[in-house]
This record gives sequence, structure tokens and C-alpha cells, in this order.
Amino acid sequence: MTDTKERPSRTILRSRIEKQLKRQQEEQRKELLRRRIDIAKEGVQLAQAGKTVESVRKYQQYILILEMWKKAGKDGLTLNHFDRSKDLYEIVLLSGIFWDLAKLYDKAKNASQLKEMNTYLKKYLIFSKGMPFQPLSAEALRKYLGSGRCKHRAEFKAIYTSLSGEKCFIATSLLDVTHPDTLLRLRRFRDEKLRLSSPGRRLVYFYYRASPTLVRLLDASPQQLRRLMGKFLDRAAQWLVRN
Repeated sequence: MTDTKERPSRTILRSRIEKQLKRQQEEQRKELLRRRIDIAKEGVQLAQAGKTVESVRKYQQYILILEMWKKAGKDGLTLNHFDRSKDLYEIVLLSGIFWDLAKLYDKAKNASQLKEMNTYLKKYLIFSKGMPFQPLSAEALRKYLGSGRCKHRAEFKAIYTSLSGEKCFIATSLLDVTHPDTLLRLRRFRDEKLRLSSPGRRLVYFYYRASPTLVRLLDASPQQLRRLMGKFLDRAAQWLVRN
């Protein structure tokens, strides 16, 4: 008969197995952390290749790794989980990934996917606002709104307004039907001419008072009328810059 003292008890065996599993899980976690940047880059490459589903999976895997590492709650990652100086590269990467995901989900039609789009747009705002690259984030939005590809203009415009620091005004409403330089020309005219004189500042003040109502009317207008207004605004902006 085998000596029972030589046979490990069930409790000891269980403890050894649990420790082994924990070590394996910890090694897997560390390996995922080491690979997270590569996973994110794979997502970028897949998105550029037009492989939407595969890129979304890679992006979400990267975000999930960070959420687990940072012990993020139900609201997910925020800037409070990072050091804004030491982790700047990761913050830039995350901002770009949230931007890519927002654009990918902009093509969606069902309610759950639209909810995802809004979540990623808000995360893009959170990970861009107050950062050194905020102007670049706003510019990316402006170009996308003006590209004609944006399906949910109201949602993207709201984030653009928050990032650019501009109030809701006509040129922003017509971004998708105006020349890419029109908004910049009108801003330059406002800042370099109107705001330098008392009458000009009063005009800007009353313009911003009236603009929300005008914007609501424009947003509800037929696309043909919006295009006509866009052409008028393009010509007006060109004339103002020349004179």
C-alpha cells in the first residue's frame, strides 16, 4: 500500500493548480500589454485596407486591454487614467482610434450601432480637448464634415463645435456644401477685421445671437437650397478676403 503521506492532498493540488493558472493568466496579461501597440497598429492597417469588421475587432481588443490594465469602470477610459506628459503617445493613439471608430460607425443605421458611434465621438472629444493636438483633431472633423461622406452631420458638428471653440454658426452648418477654405476665410475676416473695431464687435455679437435660429432653418432646408447657400457663402468669403 502506498504511504498516504507521500500523496499530495486534494487541497494542495488545487492550490498548486490555481497558482499555476494565475501565473499563466498574469503572463498572458503582460504579453497582451506588451503587444497592445502592435494590436492597435494592426487595426489601423486593416482600416486602411477597407477591412472594417477586422479593424473594429482589433481596435476594441486594444481598448479592452487598456480598460483592464487601468481598471476602468463602466464609463470606460478617461484622461484621468493617464499621465498627460508621459502617456502622450498612448493618448494620441487612443484619440486616433476613437476617431476611426466614430467614422466607421457613422455608416451604421441601427440604434445600437448609432449608440456606439456617439460613444466613440464623445471619447474622441475627451481624448482631444485640452491636449496639444486639439486643433488637429478639430481640423480632422472639419475636413470630414466637408468631404460629403459624413452621414450624421448633427452629431459630428456638435463635437466639432466643442473642439474648435466656435459657437454654432452658418459656416459650420454648411460645411458639407462649401469650399474647405470658406470657414477659415470667414474666421480670418472676423478676427483680423471685425473684432478690431467697436462696430465690428457689435456685429459679431448680434450675429451670434441670431445664428442659432438661422442654423436650425438651414439644417432643416432641402439639400438643393443648402448648396445654393453654400455657393453664396463661398463667394462672400472670397470677396471679404480680397477687400
